[in-house]
Amino acid sequence: MREFLRNLSMGFAVGAAGGLVYALALWALGRYGVSYRLGVDIAPHLSHPYLYQRIVWGGICGWLLLLPLRRAWFSRGLLLSLVPAGALLLVLLPMRGYGPGALALGTLTPLVVWLACAAGGVFASALLRAQGR
Repeated sequence: MREFLRNLSMGFAVGAAGGLVYALALWALGRYGVSYRLGVDIAPHLSHPYLYQRIVWGGICGWLLLLPLRRAWFSRGLLLSLVPAGALLLVLLPMRGYGPGALALGTLTPLVVWLACAAGGVFASALLRAQGR
């Protein structure tokens, strides 16, 4: 039981760090005009609520890293980043009125969202690997 709780804690912690990286990556893509150049209208403002929400959801998504995938840490991070990106593009953003894939924000919105999720996923996977898991 102790090992199980340790794994849950580690998964949440590395996921929360990955969520922070995701939030900062999405903010940086908007702040430095990358999303604008790609024709995507995503430029979040850096604020406590913005960071908090993504850190907590990143921690929850970090539990995906505990699945028994025997892949290299980089490919594991990229592969598992498809889950939160898919949830954003197919459920959360359409519920906010941006349509399927959030294409109302721009044609390349799925790419921008996945790039930010991939940055967080790879970072979280690297942190987990640094812990020997």
